[in-house]
Amino acid sequence: MSKSTKLFIFLSLTIALIDGLFVTMNHFYTKQSFTTTLQEESQNYYAIYETVLESTYNGLSMQAILYAGDKRIQDLFLQGKKALALEGGGTGGSETARVRNELNQLMAPAWQEATQKFDVRQLHFHLGPGSLSFLRVHKPQKFGDRMDDLRFIIVDTNAEQTPHSGFETGRIYSGLRSVVPVFAWDQDINQKVYVGALEVGTSYKKLLQTIDKNLNIELSILLNNEHIKNTVWDEFITGRYNNNSITGCDCILEASSRPNQEPLLEHIAKKLNSEQQLTHPDEQARVVSYNDHYYSVTFHPLRDYMGQRDPSRHTIGAVFIARDITETMAVYLEEQWFNILYGFIAFIIVELLLILTFYKITMHLTFKVKKQTAELSEQNRIIELDKAKYKNLANAINSRHFYYIRHKDKQLSYVSPSINEVLGFTQAEFLSNTEQYLPDNAHTDFVREKARQSFLGKNQNSFEVEIYNKSGRLQYLLVTETPKYNDNNEVTQIEGLAQDISQTRQDKMLLQLRCHILQMISDKCAAKTILTALAVGTKAIIQDISCAIMLVNKETNCLEIGAASDLDKNFRKALNELDISSEISCCGITVATAKRKIIEDLQHHPSLKNFHEIAGKIPYKSCWSEPVLSAEARVIATVNIYYHDTHTPNESDLLIIATIVDL
Repeated sequence: MSKSTKLFIFLSLTIALIDGLFVTMNHFYTKQSFTTTLQEESQNYYAIYETVLESTYNGLSMQAILYAGDKRIQDLFLQGKKALALEGGGTGGSETARVRNELNQLMAPAWQEATQKFDVRQLHFHLGPGSLSFLRVHKPQKFGDRMDDLRFIIVDTNAEQTPHSGFETGRIYSGLRSVVPVFAWDQDINQKVYVGALEVGTSYKKLLQTIDKNLNIELSILLNNEHIKNTVWDEFITGRYNNNSITGCDCILEASSRPNQEPLLEHIAKKLNSEQQLTHPDEQARVVSYNDHYYSVTFHPLRDYMGQRDPSRHTIGAVFIARDITETMAVYLEEQWFNILYGFIAFIIVELLLILTFYKITMHLTFKVKKQTAELSEQNRIIELDKAKYKNLANAINSRHFYYIRHKDKQLSYVSPSINEVLGFTQAEFLSNTEQYLPDNAHTDFVREKARQSFLGKNQNSFEVEIYNKSGRLQYLLVTETPKYNDNNEVTQIEGLAQDISQTRQDKMLLQLRCHILQMISDKCAAKTILTALAVGTKAIIQDISCAIMLVNKETNCLEIGAASDLDKNFRKALNELDISSEISCCGITVATAKRKIIEDLQHHPSLKNFHEIAGKIPYKSCWSEPVLSAEARVIATVNIYYHDTHTPNESDLLIIATIVDL
């Protein structure tokens, strides 16, 4: 085997090793980024779950306090306590039964209303010390049993005479519970005395369904079988709980946001160590395939009331969160295959170039020495052309960054061609007068100060820049500048790298708006307040617009303004109480057709002639209207966006408004 052949094989193996290493590193980085994204999303959803859970506890506490403050309830509860003491405790005698029945009849209307309107599932009166059941309004035939070693939330309330809340499993149900102390005025001793504890409880089901409806994620509450066996009466285990057992998992399904959740949970139990996830949930996001779909699943620890007070206690189950990521997973797998394909193609190309190089070297060795100088010059020319080619290729690929050079006169002397991909300008357009693309505000002054500090040679963190793109819309760049020095340690120029972060900023603001609106809904804020927050939030995200939410009033057959973000006064007056049967406005057309309507020229649109007569001169040039449909596919409202300049909504705008419509 010749030396040239050995050298060729060695180089080929080296190239293959480097190429394989590059593909492996790229695969690892992509996988790590994908896993990190899933983990962050899971933590965000769990944070929302905890927020809604806290709101639920607050609602239960409010109901319990209202009942406990009723003097009639206080007096009957005190009578029952005294009668029970005289009749030997336990279940008591005839007088205790009479008072218990009278208290149950008094609570019946309130209990019926609470179950219908507030999804309350338990209403229970307890006597202390410890926990002695006096009356279960939800199960009036069950009373007189002690639960001192089971219902610690009751024991603590009776001992401390202060309110407590938490999740706890009783003899019949597991649920979210709020317990408050009950005091009454004792006529015999003429002073206020402590009577016992009043418990109001509900299930997880309504809470989980609320989150699922707004975020489209599946949630379930899983409880250890051992925990259920140690607390619930056998007659209720054989009924409700056994019917909710999960095959392959030593647990029962306490509540779920969707029906028929058991098959997915049983499938996951086979794939993962479900027992480990129930006793020690690791909160790690994992990808599981099921029925041609991919799910991101996470188990979070579920602690009962005692577990909250003592974190060293074992968890009683897990909060299961699953999200369908089929589309995201398809993109991820496609990227991985492309990574392998690109690596293979690159190897083939380099191998062909290597073969060609060996062939040329062999041919060149046969030429005379006098031609070697010319041949070397030709090779250098080819290398320079290759550098330029690969540099242009890198600029073309990088559609989210551009590179620039700035001198002391503050003028840019160079900007990479990728400026066209980021802001839409050509190199010449952007270099001619960069200052005209900066908005006239305080932030621009801040940017100029940062530029001055760079020429002073001071180390600075990256900073954000607002700038208009060629379409006239604001974009946001994250800029990093590096000073270059001469031999005298003087700054001669600044090299900068700008990254487009507009989409990231919009995504962050949209998530914040979604969480804010969900919190307002959870807090039962007024509809007008929520709609105004939606309109203001939409304007803050898209910018350079006015936003109006129009409500359909079926009684008056008119459109009414639900909320308007700095809408022109005359234009607002013309829109309000507009007849929905007349298609003379953008929102009117949307209501009539139940479809999105985009009007690029408001001032000359033929269908709006009559509206011009009502509104006068329209201060907007473009608009579009998105319908909000009910479950019966009827238009109940529209979201309207108005531009002062001629614009057509882009994909980002459509996504934002789709989220607003969903909320």
